[in-house]
Amino acid sequence: MKSFSSHLVEESKKGIQNKLVSAGMARHSKSERVGNPNKISDSDFIELIKKTFNVDKVTKFPPLEGPNTSSTYPAFMFDYDGVPDNLVVLAGEVKGRGTKQTEEQEVSWLLVLSALYHNNDLKQDEIIEACMNSAIYSRVYGGTGKALNRNGALGLVQWMSSQPAWVESHYKQASKWIKTFPNTPLKFVKDSSTNDVVQLAKKLFPDAVPDQKYDKDKWNPADVWLYYEDLPDYGKLADLNNYLLHSIQNSKGIIGVSLKLGRGQIDKINMSKRPVYEVEDFDLKYGDLFAQNVPTEYDGQGLEGYTVMYRLFDAKATSLIRGEAQKKQALAAQGKVFLKYLDFLMGGRAATNAVAGVAKKIVQEIGKSGRYELTNEGKRVFTKIKRGWPILRDANIIEWGRSANPANYEKLLDEKKFIDYLEEYAKKKRLKEKDMQTRVSARFQTIMLGVVFASLKKRDTKKLHEVALGMLLYGKSESSWSAPHTKAQ
Repeated sequence: MKSFSSHLVEESKKGIQNKLVSAGMARHSKSERVGNPNKISDSDFIELIKKTFNVDKVTKFPPLEGPNTSSTYPAFMFDYDGVPDNLVVLAGEVKGRGTKQTEEQEVSWLLVLSALYHNNDLKQDEIIEACMNSAIYSRVYGGTGKALNRNGALGLVQWMSSQPAWVESHYKQASKWIKTFPNTPLKFVKDSSTNDVVQLAKKLFPDAVPDQKYDKDKWNPADVWLYYEDLPDYGKLADLNNYLLHSIQNSKGIIGVSLKLGRGQIDKINMSKRPVYEVEDFDLKYGDLFAQNVPTEYDGQGLEGYTVMYRLFDAKATSLIRGEAQKKQALAAQGKVFLKYLDFLMGGRAATNAVAGVAKKIVQEIGKSGRYELTNEGKRVFTKIKRGWPILRDANIIEWGRSANPANYEKLLDEKKFIDYLEEYAKKKRLKEKDMQTRVSARFQTIMLGVVFASLKKRDTKKLHEVALGMLLYGKSESSWSAPHTKAQ
C-alpha cells in the first residue's frame, strides 16, 4: 500500500503534467513525463516551464545524470507550490497519440480561422462556442478529406476546451492571419497525401529534381491549405510553385500554411525575393566522446542562430543519422534533412557510404561483467575511424563544446585505450550494453560525417560552404525547388 506522502507526491506529479499538457505538451503514461509532439528544444521547454509555473530557475539534467534516471531523455527540476525539486522528463512524442493530437491541433486551427473569417469581432473567450456554428465548421475539411459535421466539430470543441494554450495560440495566429490575408477562402483543408495539390507536386517532382525521392514536406511543409478556388492543372513544378506564389501575393488561389506553436507571427517563405544567405565559416561542434549528436555552426549573412543537428532519431545502433534544421528561440524544429541530399549536393554517394559503413553494432559486453570488446564488424569499423579521425582533427573544422575533452578523442587511435574508457564511462553513467552500442554508433557516424566535410574543405572551401548551406535550406524547406508557403508561428 502506498503511503500518504507518496500519494501526495504522485498527485503533485499529475498536477504538473496536467498543466504542461494544457500548455501544449502531450500526456504520457508516466506522470513524471510529458510527450513532445512539436519537438520543441530543451531551452524552449525551460521557458515554457517558467511561464506555466511562474518560476525563475529550472535546472536541466541530461540522461542518467543527477536525479534523472532516464537513459534517453533530459529531465528538468524546479521548485513549485512549496514543493522543492519537482522533476519533469521531456520524452519523445507519445506513440499512438501524436498523430491524433497533431490532427486536433491542425484542424482546430482551421476551425478557429474559419470562425474569425465569419466574424472578426469575436473575442478569445467567445471563439470555442462560435465554432459550433454550421456555417463555420461545414467549410473545414479534416484528415479524411470530408467536411466536418456537427459531431466532428463538437469533438474539436471539447478538445479545445481542455487546451487553453492552444486556443490562445490559434486565436493570436488567426487574428493576425485575417489581417494579412483579408479575403475569405472557400475551403479550409487539412493536409494529406490525397490532396490534389500534393498529388500534382508529386507527379511533377521527378522532372524538376532528378534522382531525388519526393518528400512532400521539403517541397512544401504546409500542414493545412486554404482554397479560394479549384486547383488549375500544370505541367511543370516551377509553374505550380509560381501559382502558389501568386496565391500568397494576392490572397487568392491556394495557400499552404505550416503551423508552429507560437504567439501570432505570420511569415511568407520562398517568395520571389528570397532571403540572402552567405556562409563565411562552417564548423562542426563536438561534445563528449559518447554524445549522440553533432550540431553545425554557421557564420555569415542571414545565418545567425541556425544549425543543423546531426543525430540518431531512434535508439538503434544500425540506424543512419539524419540532420534537423534548428533555430535558437524557435518553439519547434525547422525540419529534417537526409544524407542522400548531401550526396545530391556533392554529386555522388560519398556521404551516405562513409556514414553507413560505420552504422553497426560496434561493441558488445562480455557476459554481464561490465567488460567490453569490439565485435568482429566493430574491428573493421574501428580501423576506419582510426584512419578518419586524424583527417577530421587536422582540418580546422571542429569547434569543441563545453562537455568535450579533446584528449578523449585521441583514444580513437588505440583500441585498448578506447575500450578502457568505454568501460569506465558505461560504469559511471550506469549505461546498459544497448545504450553504449547506440552511443558508439552515433558518435562514429558523426565522425565519418565530419571526415566527409573535412575532405571537401581540403579540396574546395567554397563548395563546402555551398553544400553546408544547401543542407540547412533543405531542412528549412527553402531549396530552390521548394514551394512558396506561409508559416504561422
